[in-house]
Amino acid sequence: MHMMWNRRRTDPSTILYAVLAGAGAGLVVGMLLAPKSGDDMRSDIGSTVDDYLDAARERAESLKASAASMAQKGVQEVRRTTDMIADKVKDAVNKGENEAHNVVNRAASTANDAAQKGQKAAKQAASNLQNEANA
Repeated sequence: MHMMWNRRRTDPSTILYAVLAGAGAGLVVGMLLAPKSGDDMRSDIGSTVDDYLDAARERAESLKASAASMAQKGVQEVRRTTDMIADKVKDAVNKGENEAHNVVNRAASTANDAAQKGQKAAKQAASNLQNEANA
């Protein structure tokens, strides 16, 4: 009978945990089988556990500091982006205001020119009427 093995990919973290668990179990068995007195053995186990706990605390503090630093950088980036957007909006409003003033000024100038031409045409028409009435 031909037997096929199920070949799945195993998560690397699972392998790491298995290796660490095996190493820990080997350490405990080795310490228990070592020719030391009970007091010495308990002392060694306590020291080893304390060392692991200290290393875990140090790693936790390091991760906490790293997370705080990353959060601070995130806040700074949000502030920088907000300031940049506010500046761009302010520039756009100022540009729009300037363009509006320019349009109003051009319209006023065009209206003024048209009024002057209209006044000139009215004077010319009045002059022509007066000339015809006198003739």
